Amino acid sequence: MNHKFWIVRSIKVFLAVMFILIGVELIKGHDIYDSVIFSLTWAFLTTIVFNIIRVYQSRRRVNCALCDDPPRSESSDK
Repeated sequence: MNHKFWIVRSIKVFLAVMFILIGVELIKGHDIYDSVIFSLTWAFLTTIVFNIIRVYQSRRRVNCALCDDPPRSESSDK
């Protein structure tokens, strides 16, 4: 898995979490500014935790069916 794979994955996770949290905060009746600040902060932290866990699992060769990781073959480790 190259750098492009991790960057694209990080952007997808960040945007998904950000839009979900903005929607939830707006439904709860918070101001747009407060909703955006809240969602940006938590989306950033969530993306960092997600990537740390996925890198750790990737190094242990644990495939994630939900994340649709490409399977690692023995020949690609060289």
